[in-house]
Amino acid sequence: MAVNKPIRVLLLGSDTELGEAIRDYKQVENEFQWFECATKDVVTSLEHDTLEYDIDFIIDTYSLRHAPENTYEEFKKLAQQKLLTLNVPVFMVSSVRVFSGDRNAAYMETDIPDAGSRYESALISMEQMLLGAERNIVLRTGWLFSGMHDDFVSSTIGLIQSGVNLAYQDNVIGSPTPVTDVARVTHSMIKQSYNGAENWGVYHYCCAEEVSWLGLVEAILATASQFDPRAQSEMDSINDSLAKEEGVTDIQRQSLSCRKIFNHYGIKQRSWRPTLRKLIKDLYKR
Repeated sequence: MAVNKPIRVLLLGSDTELGEAIRDYKQVENEFQWFECATKDVVTSLEHDTLEYDIDFIIDTYSLRHAPENTYEEFKKLAQQKLLTLNVPVFMVSSVRVFSGDRNAAYMETDIPDAGSRYESALISMEQMLLGAERNIVLRTGWLFSGMHDDFVSSTIGLIQSGVNLAYQDNVIGSPTPVTDVARVTHSMIKQSYNGAENWGVYHYCCAEEVSWLGLVEAILATASQFDPRAQSEMDSINDSLAKEEGVTDIQRQSLSCRKIFNHYGIKQRSWRPTLRKLIKDLYKR
């Protein structure tokens, strides 16, 4: 570590919602120097060795967004050939979705990923590759939202504004987590590692308070109803429908235990509700 030298970070997937949040997160001036690689350029830049390799860390926000794509296997192969040979820590952001949700408790870092779809299998494979080498970090997160592009929050608001009835499911429980909070956690972990912390491997972070998908929809509608009467009508419609339904018996629990990240990095969970309310207000002001 050099005194007063910015932390040099190669950010893969810099144009994703999470990549932008990490890059733009509040920081001390000149604390980080970012070398950005947009998603469309990641594979070709690895192929042609046009990335900046004189760096302190690599952050992978590309995988979380693009693991289902046909080019992802090529990315993994190139990452193994080009990135893991640099002796530079790789910080991968992954997802609670690597777990099936069949366990009736929050997942710990020691639990074995067991989800089987193409997306989850691709993430699991990338995780395993990174964890097979030393001094890498995999950070699994909850249900990410940003209020940008096509994420769940902005899509739900768009449906309300279009007068479309919302489809919902109430058999999945998890922890909504804003990308800005993951950015906060990422910055803290990177800075502590840069300053000598030797904590590597898998970590879990999501916001406090579990909720069902329907509970998340209701939280969105509760704030949206302050700006749009159609949101209140949708809430009434959902409540009427629920009153006619029998209780759900098969619950998937996509929740993460976050004790390890607190014990190793001192990072505390925050509530997702204040950020959600602010994002929705901002969406209606646009």
